[in-house]
Amino acid sequence: MIYILVVLMLISLSVLLYFTYKPYKNFRSVFKTLTSILFVSIALVGYILNNSNFTYFLLMLLGLIFSLFGDVFLIFEKGENSSMSKAFIYGVLSFSLAHIFFSAGFIYLSSFKLYTIGIACLLSFITLLILKSIKNVNFKGSFSYIVFYAFVISFMFSQSINLYFTGHFNNFYTLWITIGALLFVLSDLILAFNYFYKNCPKFMGVLNLLVYYIAQLLLALSVAYI
Repeated sequence: MIYILVVLMLISLSVLLYFTYKPYKNFRSVFKTLTSILFVSIALVGYILNNSNFTYFLLMLLGLIFSLFGDVFLIFEKGENSSMSKAFIYGVLSFSLAHIFFSAGFIYLSSFKLYTIGIACLLSFITLLILKSIKNVNFKGSFSYIVFYAFVISFMFSQSINLYFTGHFNNFYTLWITIGALLFVLSDLILAFNYFYKNCPKFMGVLNLLVYYIAQLLLALSVAYI
Protein backbone atom coordinates (compact mmCIF):
# COMPACT_ATOMS: atom_id res chain seq x y z
CA MET A 1 0.00 0.00 0.00
CA ILE A 2 2.76 2.45 0.93
CA TYR A 3 4.50 1.90 -2.41
CA ILE A 4 1.24 2.59 -4.24
CA LEU A 5 1.02 5.92 -2.42
CA VAL A 6 4.64 6.68 -3.33
CA VAL A 7 3.89 6.03 -7.01
CA LEU A 8 0.74 8.18 -6.82
CA MET A 9 2.73 10.98 -5.20
CA LEU A 10 5.39 10.84 -7.91
CA ILE A 11 2.70 10.92 -10.60
CA SER A 12 0.96 13.85 -8.91
CA LEU A 13 4.32 15.61 -8.57
CA SER A 14 5.04 15.11 -12.27
CA VAL A 15 1.71 16.69 -13.19
CA LEU A 16 2.36 19.53 -10.73
CA LEU A 17 5.74 20.24 -12.33
CA TYR A 18 4.11 20.34 -15.75
CA PHE A 19 1.45 22.83 -14.69
CA THR A 20 4.06 24.91 -12.85
CA TYR A 21 6.07 25.30 -16.03
CA LYS A 22 2.95 25.69 -18.19
CA PRO A 23 0.24 27.18 -15.96
CA TYR A 24 -3.35 26.30 -16.84
CA LYS A 25 -6.35 27.46 -14.80
CA ASN A 26 -6.13 26.18 -11.18
CA PHE A 27 -4.59 22.79 -11.95
CA ARG A 28 -1.29 23.73 -10.29
CA SER A 29 -3.05 24.53 -7.01
CA VAL A 30 -5.03 21.28 -7.11
CA PHE A 31 -2.02 19.06 -7.74
CA LYS A 32 0.17 20.90 -5.25
CA THR A 33 -2.41 20.27 -2.52
CA LEU A 34 -2.87 16.67 -3.63
CA THR A 35 0.87 15.96 -3.65
CA SER A 36 1.19 17.38 -0.14
CA ILE A 37 -1.75 15.32 1.12
CA LEU A 38 -0.03 12.24 -0.29
CA PHE A 39 3.18 12.73 1.72
CA VAL A 40 1.07 13.01 4.88
CA SER A 41 -0.78 9.83 3.84
CA ILE A 42 2.53 7.99 3.29
CA ALA A 43 3.57 8.70 6.87
CA LEU A 44 0.19 7.58 8.22
CA VAL A 45 0.13 4.34 6.24
CA GLY A 46 3.81 3.70 6.99
CA TYR A 47 3.11 3.82 10.72
CA ILE A 48 -0.05 1.70 10.52
CA LEU A 49 1.55 -1.03 8.41
CA ASN A 50 4.87 -1.23 10.24
CA ASN A 51 3.82 -0.38 13.80
CA SER A 52 6.85 1.87 14.10
CA ASN A 53 7.86 4.26 16.89
CA PHE A 54 4.69 6.17 17.90
CA THR A 55 6.35 9.27 19.37
CA TYR A 56 8.58 9.73 16.34
CA PHE A 57 5.59 9.14 14.07
CA LEU A 58 3.49 11.74 15.89
CA LEU A 59 6.19 14.41 15.77
CA MET A 60 6.90 13.76 12.08
CA LEU A 61 3.19 13.69 11.27
CA LEU A 62 2.71 17.10 12.88
CA GLY A 63 5.69 18.40 10.90
CA LEU A 64 4.24 17.07 7.66
CA ILE A 65 0.78 18.48 8.43
CA PHE A 66 2.19 21.95 9.10
CA SER A 67 4.16 21.60 5.86
CA LEU A 68 0.86 20.88 4.13
CA PHE A 69 -0.61 24.04 5.68
CA GLY A 70 2.43 25.98 4.50
CA ASP A 71 1.99 24.67 0.97
CA VAL A 72 -1.65 25.76 0.94
CA PHE A 73 -0.78 29.24 2.24
CA LEU A 74 1.84 29.68 -0.47
CA ILE A 75 -0.75 28.82 -3.12
CA PHE A 76 -2.57 32.01 -2.16
CA GLU A 77 0.58 34.14 -1.91
CA LYS A 78 -0.02 37.32 -3.91
CA GLY A 79 2.89 39.50 -2.83
CA GLU A 80 3.38 42.83 -4.51
CA ASN A 81 6.76 44.13 -5.64
CA SER A 82 7.26 46.07 -2.41
CA SER A 83 5.86 43.68 0.20
CA MET A 84 4.91 40.10 0.93
CA SER A 85 1.32 39.06 1.49
CA LYS A 86 -0.07 37.71 4.75
CA ALA A 87 -0.40 34.31 3.07
CA PHE A 88 3.38 34.21 2.57
CA ILE A 89 4.02 35.13 6.22
CA TYR A 90 1.56 32.46 7.39
CA GLY A 91 3.33 30.00 5.12
CA VAL A 92 6.71 30.87 6.67
CA LEU A 93 5.29 30.43 10.17
CA SER A 94 3.67 27.11 9.24
CA PHE A 95 6.92 25.75 7.85
CA SER A 96 8.75 27.04 10.94
CA LEU A 97 6.43 24.97 13.12
CA ALA A 98 6.99 22.01 10.81
CA HIS A 99 10.76 22.26 11.31
CA ILE A 100 10.33 22.53 15.07
CA PHE A 101 8.41 19.25 15.09
CA PHE A 102 10.92 17.61 12.73
CA SER A 103 13.74 18.74 15.03
CA ALA A 104 11.90 17.36 18.06
CA GLY A 105 11.53 14.04 16.25
CA PHE A 106 15.25 13.86 15.48
CA ILE A 107 16.16 14.83 19.06
CA TYR A 108 13.81 12.13 20.38
CA LEU A 109 15.63 9.47 18.36
CA SER A 110 19.09 10.59 19.44
CA SER A 111 19.74 13.34 21.96
CA PHE A 112 20.14 17.10 22.10
CA LYS A 113 23.67 18.39 21.68
CA LEU A 114 24.49 22.02 22.41
CA TYR A 115 26.79 22.29 19.40
CA THR A 116 23.79 21.94 17.06
CA ILE A 117 22.73 25.47 18.07
CA GLY A 118 26.13 26.76 17.03
CA ILE A 119 25.91 24.93 13.70
CA ALA A 120 22.43 26.34 13.12
CA CYS A 121 23.59 29.90 13.88
CA LEU A 122 26.57 29.54 11.57
CA LEU A 123 24.58 28.04 8.68
CA SER A 124 21.80 30.61 8.91
CA PHE A 125 24.28 33.50 9.19
CA ILE A 126 26.24 32.37 6.11
CA THR A 127 23.05 31.81 4.11
CA LEU A 128 21.60 35.22 4.96
CA LEU A 129 24.93 36.92 4.32
CA ILE A 130 25.11 35.39 0.86
CA LEU A 131 21.49 36.31 0.05
CA LYS A 132 21.99 39.89 1.26
CA SER A 133 25.11 40.26 -0.87
CA ILE A 134 23.35 39.27 -4.09
CA LYS A 135 22.23 42.16 -6.22
CA ASN A 136 18.49 42.32 -7.08
CA VAL A 137 17.45 40.29 -4.02
CA ASN A 138 14.59 42.13 -2.31
CA PHE A 139 13.12 40.65 0.87
CA LYS A 140 10.05 42.89 0.53
CA GLY A 141 9.82 43.78 4.21
CA SER A 142 9.89 40.16 5.39
CA PHE A 143 13.56 39.94 6.42
CA SER A 144 12.85 39.45 10.14
CA TYR A 145 10.66 36.44 9.32
CA ILE A 146 13.36 35.07 7.01
CA VAL A 147 16.01 35.39 9.76
CA PHE A 148 13.83 33.39 12.15
CA TYR A 149 13.02 30.79 9.51
CA ALA A 150 16.66 30.45 8.44
CA PHE A 151 17.65 29.60 12.01
CA VAL A 152 14.79 27.12 12.49
CA ILE A 153 15.47 25.16 9.31
CA SER A 154 19.24 25.25 9.96
CA PHE A 155 18.57 23.85 13.43
CA MET A 156 16.44 21.08 11.91
CA PHE A 157 19.23 20.19 9.50
CA SER A 158 21.87 20.22 12.24
CA GLN A 159 19.68 17.86 14.30
CA SER A 160 19.44 15.48 11.36
CA ILE A 161 23.25 15.44 11.18
CA ASN A 162 23.40 14.80 14.92
CA LEU A 163 20.92 11.93 14.49
CA TYR A 164 23.09 10.32 11.84
CA PHE A 165 26.24 10.41 13.97
CA THR A 166 24.76 9.71 17.42
CA GLY A 167 21.52 7.79 16.81
CA HIS A 168 21.15 4.12 17.67
CA PHE A 169 19.39 3.15 14.47
CA ASN A 170 20.30 1.72 11.09
CA ASN A 171 22.60 4.29 9.50
CA PHE A 172 20.97 3.73 6.11
CA TYR A 173 17.66 5.14 7.33
CA THR A 174 19.20 7.95 9.38
CA LEU A 175 21.21 8.92 6.29
CA TRP A 176 17.88 8.93 4.47
CA ILE A 177 16.58 11.46 7.01
CA THR A 178 19.69 13.63 6.73
CA ILE A 179 19.44 13.68 2.93
CA GLY A 180 15.76 14.64 3.22
CA ALA A 181 16.64 17.49 5.60
CA LEU A 182 19.43 18.67 3.30
CA LEU A 183 17.10 18.65 0.28
CA PHE A 184 14.58 20.65 2.31
CA VAL A 185 17.24 23.29 2.96
CA LEU A 186 18.20 23.36 -0.72
CA SER A 187 14.56 23.67 -1.79
CA ASP A 188 14.13 26.71 0.45
CA LEU A 189 17.26 28.33 -0.93
CA ILE A 190 15.81 27.90 -4.40
CA LEU A 191 12.47 29.22 -3.14
CA ALA A 192 14.21 32.30 -1.74
CA PHE A 193 15.52 33.10 -5.21
CA ASN A 194 12.12 32.37 -6.69
CA TYR A 195 10.40 34.87 -4.39
CA PHE A 196 13.05 37.51 -3.77
CA TYR A 197 15.23 37.63 -6.87
CA LYS A 198 14.04 39.98 -9.57
CA ASN A 199 13.11 38.24 -12.85
CA CYS A 200 13.92 34.75 -11.54
CA PRO A 201 13.82 32.11 -14.35
CA LYS A 202 10.65 30.00 -14.44
CA PHE A 203 12.55 26.72 -14.18
CA MET A 204 13.58 27.69 -10.63
CA GLY A 205 10.00 27.24 -9.49
CA VAL A 206 9.93 23.76 -11.03
CA LEU A 207 13.28 22.85 -9.46
CA ASN A 208 12.10 24.08 -6.06
CA LEU A 209 9.05 21.83 -6.10
CA LEU A 210 11.00 18.81 -7.32
CA VAL A 211 13.62 19.07 -4.57
CA TYR A 212 11.04 19.96 -1.90
CA TYR A 213 8.74 17.02 -2.54
CA ILE A 214 11.57 14.51 -2.72
CA ALA A 215 12.69 15.84 0.68
CA GLN A 216 9.20 15.41 2.12
CA LEU A 217 8.92 11.94 0.62
CA LEU A 218 12.15 10.83 2.34
CA LEU A 219 11.04 12.29 5.68
CA ALA A 220 7.60 10.70 5.40
CA LEU A 221 9.04 7.28 4.49
CA SER A 222 11.37 7.40 7.50
CA VAL A 223 8.32 6.86 9.72
CA ALA A 224 7.89 3.34 8.35
CA TYR A 225 11.45 2.26 9.04
CA ILE A 226 12.45 3.88 12.35
